[in-house]
Amino acid sequence: MKIIRALVMNRPINLGWRVYSVSLAALLLAACIFKPTLTMNRPVFRYLLVIDITQSMNANDYQQEGFPTDRLGFVKASIRQALEYLPCGSEVGLGLFTTRNSQVLFEPLEICEHFPLIADVLEHIDWRMAWAADSHIARGLFTGLREAAVRGKDTRLVFFTDGQQFPPESDPPPFDGQPGAMAGIVVGVGGAQAVPIPRLDKENRPIGFWEYVDLRDYLPPSAIPTDGSRLYLTRLDEANLNHLATITGLNYHRLEKPEDLTLALLAKDLASEHRIAVDIRWTLALMALLLLLLTRFNPLKRKIPFLI
Repeated sequence: MKIIRALVMNRPINLGWRVYSVSLAALLLAACIFKPTLTMNRPVFRYLLVIDITQSMNANDYQQEGFPTDRLGFVKASIRQALEYLPCGSEVGLGLFTTRNSQVLFEPLEICEHFPLIADVLEHIDWRMAWAADSHIARGLFTGLREAAVRGKDTRLVFFTDGQQFPPESDPPPFDGQPGAMAGIVVGVGGAQAVPIPRLDKENRPIGFWEYVDLRDYLPPSAIPTDGSRLYLTRLDEANLNHLATITGLNYHRLEKPEDLTLALLAKDLASEHRIAVDIRWTLALMALLLLLLTRFNPLKRKIPFLI
């Protein structure tokens, strides 16, 4: 009524400072509808994540509450958690390794805009996507490096594997690239304790474990134990993976906890500086919230005149 009376009598309108605070907060919130951005330099990441999907990755040797026990499931859940912490502007592509090659599923995509797509593809990766049963770790890593190099110098390879070589290889291929030319991480998956490899049918149902008798046509006589051992076991081959990381110039990281993988992917030496459009809606919303909280106090005794 006071405002209406002032308008009718053509008098100055004295609005309290709270009205101005609420009005400005409303304008800031309204601006958020238009998704405002600000271009600035920020450290971001560009990753090609290649995951070993050979059958040893079905082994169960993880025991962390809330996460799968099998290696492949633990890798996928750990990556899924880490993606949530990568800054907007970062890009992630996914690839698979089996036999001798790393195959890219899709090119690196901006993480914030394409998060649901990346997470969905990651969720549906399983061992049945393998196009062969062999596992030549060195060759898979080397082809992964070549695939990353094709996608630009800022692309970092992250290669997830337990290092299980099948069939055993006494003379691994030499690395013919330049050590350190591509940055990235070899991620060792699994535990040091040997565990059996589940044997699954086409519906992903367990039908036992792989035994030496099942693989005798693929193993050299020297690889078959003479002590009567029946099960074909798997463990993290950390020595081999450390060696491969050294000769290629990559970092090595053992996957034990998902949060440690997150920290490894956020390492400053793997980031690159880019000018990107940064979403500032959260900043405007925070300013609006502070203005609204300010109206709960009364630091001003005088009213601010507003003339029409």
